[in-house]
Amino acid sequence: MTKQNKGLSFILIYLILIFLPLLVFLIFGLPYTRSFWRDLSVMLGFVGLSMAGFQLIPTTRLSFLADVFDMGKVYKVHHILSVLSVMLVLVHPIILLVNNPNILLLFNPFTAPWRTQAGWIGLVSLLLIAITSVYRKEMHLGYNVWHAIHTLLTFSIVVFGLIHLFKVNYYSATLPMRIAWILEVAIWVMMIAIIRVIKPLQNKRHPYVVQKVITEVPNVWTLVLKPDGHAGMHFNAGQVAWININTSPFTLHRNPFSFSGSALIKDELRFTIKALGDFSATIGNLKGGETVYVDGPYGNFSLDADETKEGLVMLAGGIGIAPILSILHTLAAQKDRRPLTLFYGSYDEENIICYADIEKLKKELALTVVHVLEKPTGKIACEKGYISQTILEKYLPTEKQNLFFFQCGPLPMIKAMQPHLKNLGISNKRIHSEEYEMA
Repeated sequence: MTKQNKGLSFILIYLILIFLPLLVFLIFGLPYTRSFWRDLSVMLGFVGLSMAGFQLIPTTRLSFLADVFDMGKVYKVHHILSVLSVMLVLVHPIILLVNNPNILLLFNPFTAPWRTQAGWIGLVSLLLIAITSVYRKEMHLGYNVWHAIHTLLTFSIVVFGLIHLFKVNYYSATLPMRIAWILEVAIWVMMIAIIRVIKPLQNKRHPYVVQKVITEVPNVWTLVLKPDGHAGMHFNAGQVAWININTSPFTLHRNPFSFSGSALIKDELRFTIKALGDFSATIGNLKGGETVYVDGPYGNFSLDADETKEGLVMLAGGIGIAPILSILHTLAAQKDRRPLTLFYGSYDEENIICYADIEKLKKELALTVVHVLEKPTGKIACEKGYISQTILEKYLPTEKQNLFFFQCGPLPMIKAMQPHLKNLGISNKRIHSEEYEMA
């Protein structure tokens, strides 16, 4: 089965599972009918709860999912569906209230029956998970704190939402509907087991140790890991992994980073990391010998794909050079001679990450490097400012539509590149983006 067919099959199954309660309602009906608006409000609530529960799937980082879909896009869809699920569940009590104002009595959390209180707890949890996700930066929530809150609220949504559903016991009273919800819950439990039990056990059996930490530029380090008692990990250049250091593999706190070393070196993993948060800022303090658990690899980029063979254009901003270093080191080890062009944006000469490494790779590959600096001091040949359409046109060949573009960097940079690449006539199918806003 092709990657496209796998993707379409998964999307179809995903949609069937989300709308399963609605399908059961439409096919089997109920012992007796209620008003249209009451049925509509409940079915919207059912779909919203089902949709919220199945947001567990992207967070499991299933291997087949990562192989088929771009993980950045998966997380974007995850965020959109999470907000949509909140809206659907929120509409449920609003329609009931408009249809029957007497329901306003159930809005008192102290006098409402338990089935209603459970529904309110689930709804508030759903609202909080949406607010803390959308406004995480504005609320100054660190990734690990946010992740713990996210996990706790997800548990609350599922548990109290189901208590509300089964305690009301009207729409869920029929056998087909009960079977549908039991199936939904079973899948949710399986996802939780994969996240919290199966994957940690797999990672525990394949630990790594810190061999050394290399300072590249101030606040940027390359973490070099060696497998501890196993053969190592196979990954593709351009992929990512989630890591945690000196903690249990069952911890909630994991952080995603791109591989930056050659994919052909099986007994070594390298991650080039910039201090951007609580965890990443501690990398420079490591002394060597610390235990590291690595969950991965993830990502569907492949240097073996036919569309990359005619030439690869790489666009990097700051620490976005990390996966591109992996691509370049891998191609150098393969003695690959395909044409390569790297546009690398940095603040100034002192902040070009792995400059000497890139210069060495220029001699081993058919590689053209264009440094674009905000504040150049004249120490190296470069373009000034930001990567722009003018700079791209200056260095790219006239026939550029058959080249493949790999871009990685902060979200503002990725957004800025979109109109430039479109104006150059580059198809979206020939662009792969890795965004440092994914989590």
